[in-house]
Amino acid sequence: MMRCRRFVAVGAAVLGLALLVRPGAAETVQRTDKLSEMFIWWNGAMKTPRAFTEKAFSNYFTSDAALVVDGTEVMRTPAGWAERFQNIQAATDAVEIVVPFRYVFQKGDQIYTYHIIRSRAQGKVSCMLAAGHADLLDGLINKVTLVRTEIDPASDQDCWKQ
Repeated sequence: MMRCRRFVAVGAAVLGLALLVRPGAAETVQRTDKLSEMFIWWNGAMKTPRAFTEKAFSNYFTSDAALVVDGTEVMRTPAGWAERFQNIQAATDAVEIVVPFRYVFQKGDQIYTYHIIRSRAQGKVSCMLAAGHADLLDGLINKVTLVRTEIDPASDQDCWKQ
């Protein structure tokens, strides 16, 4: 009997996760999580000179928020986030995080995501798949941990082609 209950519980959890992350879900479900809100702002800021400031990042991040990419911490603090993205903004023609994300769900103080990052620099397009999670603390992002991989822009409808 206990085994049957456990099987039903696991089955229900898998079904619930499948419903949360089914293809096309991003188009039909409104996203209001803190990470999506931040990237909506970020996409606009990427197009706006001098928009990446410590004060602006402080609206979304704790005072010691870190970004970890592929196992390496690449920055910490809203000032660090601002400096990093000012540098990326200066080095590229365009960068965009596709929002709504492919898949996103929140469980407690963690937001899990799978999304596309597309960019143009020096006449060349680039596209990445990224997956990971954000940890929240008191309603702000305290840490973002991502793994990323380059993909062929022609292989995905959300990638820029030119």
